Formats: sequence, structure tokens, C-alpha cells
Amino acid sequence: MTALPSLRALHYFHQAALHSSFSVAAERLHVTHSAISHQIRQLESWMGKPLFVRTNGRVKLTSHGERLLVSCQKAFSELSTTCESIRTGMRHHLSVSCAPSFLSQWLIPRISSFYQRYPDIEVQFQALGEIDQLRSEHTDVLILSYEQSPDDDIDGTLISDDYIGPLCAPQYAARFQSEQDLASLPLLHADTRLHAWAEWAKTSGARGNFWVGKHFDNLTLGIQAARNGLGVIMAPRLLVRQELSDGTLIAPLGFVRVDRATWMMTKMSRQHDAEITLFRDWLRDQALQ
Repeated sequence: MTALPSLRALHYFHQAALHSSFSVAAERLHVTHSAISHQIRQLESWMGKPLFVRTNGRVKLTSHGERLLVSCQKAFSELSTTCESIRTGMRHHLSVSCAPSFLSQWLIPRISSFYQRYPDIEVQFQALGEIDQLRSEHTDVLILSYEQSPDDDIDGTLISDDYIGPLCAPQYAARFQSEQDLASLPLLHADTRLHAWAEWAKTSGARGNFWVGKHFDNLTLGIQAARNGLGVIMAPRLLVRQELSDGTLIAPLGFVRVDRATWMMTKMSRQHDAEITLFRDWLRDQALQ
């Protein structure tokens, strides 16, 4: 005996059980009533148990039939979803790899609009990985601040040129009006961006000791510390738009453009996948807002 009965028999049973009628099942499947009856008799024979009680020309599921119906509904629903996703190229899920700071400061506050627009696509977030993860398809999309255009086998969409600048809470406004004031202010550092202050100093031409100060494990914590008045943090403008808008952070010296840009990358052979295309278009729209 095989591990499964005939798929046709299960399909016919599923329709008959859903409608409690062999006749309706026959009509929906465009077969004869006797074809439905024959397949279900074979299925019951394979099971060794009745699936329907037949009385006065009507049918009703037995307890075994009810169990089988629940299983068929799950199985055929999953089959339908998978087959449709293969046919249309839509996987209905998307793995996105990015830095924790980009995820918490930029992507999470906006992702609900993507879910509202495409409720059938599940986005799974992963810790920032390497470009090779795209090549091996361990991740679908990589969002990365990068110093050059992606390689030929990687499709890259420019999200934003990178601008960075020193940020602090409004309470520092009177004490922070020029770069010379930084010498008397507490500086904050993110261990994930240890060279951020040096990068800004090189680009802006500022001079001073920018290595002293408090350290935080990541940029998100550093930004929160700055919001709460602990000092001045160096951060990309892209990640603090909301704080600048609501006034919880200020940028007394503005921002300078650095030799990096934020890219959305995917494997070149997958650049036209439906769910990747939808996410790319949404991401570009959000970056312009």
C-alpha cells in the first residue's frame, strides 16, 4: 500500500465534502456523478473506513471524513498558494538583510505601508550580511551603505547618497554653534561605526580630538543617547529624518556628503522577481518622501 491514496480521489472527496453533495462536486469538477461516487468508494476502500453516511440520496461526513476534510483544506490551500507563486513568480515572502540601525531607525517605522499595500507578502528581516548571501540566495535583498557600485552579477538600486553630521538634543543649541564648540561637548560613538567622526572630520575639514567620549554598542543606542541629552552623535541624515522633523534632535552644523551611498542590492538573475520589484519600487518611493 502506498503512503497516500489517489490525489484525484482526494480532490473529488474534498469537493464533495465541502458541499455535502456528490452532484454539486460533479458539477464543479465537470465530471459525472458516477465518477465522484467511484473515486470516493476507492478512497474509502483504501482507508478501510467510511467517509460519508449516505441516507435518502444525501451524504454526510463521518468523523473520519471530517478529519480528512480538515487535512485536505490545509493541503490544497498550500498547494494552491505554492502553484500560484511559481506560476506568477511571486514567492509571497521576502528576506531583507540590513544594519540594525537602518532597520530600527528607517525601515520599521515605514514598513507598515508596504504591508498595507501588499498584505500577501511576508517580509523577514535578517542581520546585516555579505553580498555573497545574495549570490547563494540566503537572502533576497541586501540594503547596505557601500563605497562603490555593486558588482556586475548584483543589481543595485541607489536609495540615497550618504550625508552625515553631528546631532544633539535641542538643549545643546546655545553651546553648539560652530565646530570649535565640539571640544567642550561630550561626544558619543557607535561601536558599529567607529570611524564616523574621523570620516566627517576628513570630509568637512574639521580639526580636533574626535576619539574621546562615551561608546555604545550600535548607532541606534547612540542616537537615543543623543536624544536624551547625553552628548553629540555622528549619524547619517537618512536615519534621523523623523527626529529632525519632530525636533528631538538638531544638526547645528548641517550635513556633509561622504563617499558612500545606500543601495538596495539583489542577485542580477532575480532583479525582475515580482516581490523584489514591488519592494524596490516601494523603497524608492519612501526614500523620496
